[in-house]
Amino acid sequence: MPDRDSPRAMGDVSDDSPTRTVDWSGLLLKPFASLRNRNFRLLWIGQLGQASAMWSDQVARNWLTWQLTESATAIGLVNLFRALPLITLGLMGGVVADRFDKRKVLIVIQLWSFAVYVVMAVLLLTDSIRLWHVYLTSFLLGGGMALNQPVRTSFIPQLLDGRLLINAISLNSIAINVARLGGPAAIGFLIALADDNVGPAYIVASVVYVVVIATTFMIDAPKIPRAVSKGASFFKDFIDGFRYMLVENRTILALIIIAMGPLAFAYSYINLMPVFVTVRLNMGASVFGLLQSIAAIGALAGGLGMASLSRVPHKGWIMLITGASYGIAVTAIGVLPFPVVAFGLVIVIGASQTIFRAANNGSLLELTPRGLQGRVISATFLDMGVQSAAALMAGAVTDQWGVGAGMAVLGALCVTVVLAVWLAAPSIRRL
Repeated sequence: MPDRDSPRAMGDVSDDSPTRTVDWSGLLLKPFASLRNRNFRLLWIGQLGQASAMWSDQVARNWLTWQLTESATAIGLVNLFRALPLITLGLMGGVVADRFDKRKVLIVIQLWSFAVYVVMAVLLLTDSIRLWHVYLTSFLLGGGMALNQPVRTSFIPQLLDGRLLINAISLNSIAINVARLGGPAAIGFLIALADDNVGPAYIVASVVYVVVIATTFMIDAPKIPRAVSKGASFFKDFIDGFRYMLVENRTILALIIIAMGPLAFAYSYINLMPVFVTVRLNMGASVFGLLQSIAAIGALAGGLGMASLSRVPHKGWIMLITGASYGIAVTAIGVLPFPVVAFGLVIVIGASQTIFRAANNGSLLELTPRGLQGRVISATFLDMGVQSAAALMAGAVTDQWGVGAGMAVLGALCVTVVLAVWLAAPSIRRL
């Protein structure tokens, strides 16, 4: 028997007893493993800043359009103008990501977006804003977005060990939703305090972009060989990307199409929220921003859950469940007779979106050779083209039959796409 006065007898477990020791700090920090890498940490801070500016713009621009027109169709048009460059330039953005230095490309894109935000701030603060300005600057921001996300997302494998890929993608989504958690509500309240003037929102976006540009300058990315074939033309690289997705790897094509359900159709519900808040809730800009921030609670929970996993099995089932739940929640907001349920349902929407995107983008990057990752990720931004058409259609339905009908159409289309592709593509079910 051990001595009754020994440390073990007194309940003191020594460091050489691993069965009794739990590394709680390691468990708590596990979801943030990728942030130990300096270069990814700087990229992540830039993503956080960019997302903050994006949410400021989204709340302010949609609310401004509603102020100017009181038309859901007009809000849909704003998002159509933003999406046009994504449709026409998105795949070219993937070629740019695979051909050129990603850090330098990001800096150029960020300077472009910064200039657009400054122009919007000046127009609003001088009371010179017109609807065509809203449409034009939306188009110009879309041009930056067409290059930004393909470059940014395909930059991640260059900075990190492949085992941290899902973790890093989840943390990217967390950055977007950390900004969403407080940003839209704060911007909504700021607009309300400024007597419904959205100009301060663009001052905030401009200041934040200074930080985004600075952190990107500080990235010291490892050099890698040129991703595309030596001597190949820009057009040939473009065609090679299409050939890979359409002919050589049909699973990639199925992953791109299934994402259109939640990330194009269902996501367009955001464009109807100014109408929902005004007509169904009889509230103003502060509640509009608050609803978007509440959605971030679910998104953060979903993102942290995905980031904490060492490996993510059954990604196909994850996409089915979260894609369907996203569509069902959007439909429920429109059809349930109690509008206040929207405050709970947007949490489901936020979690579903983040988990679906992490599973989808993670699968795409894992299945795609390094030299084609930019082009494959850029193809996912064709969703934005579908999203703009869906927003315009939902706006027209809303103007004709009410916001409930518009929401129901978007939710039903989301569920239909997810189920159809999941059933038609056995390779997704095996992921």
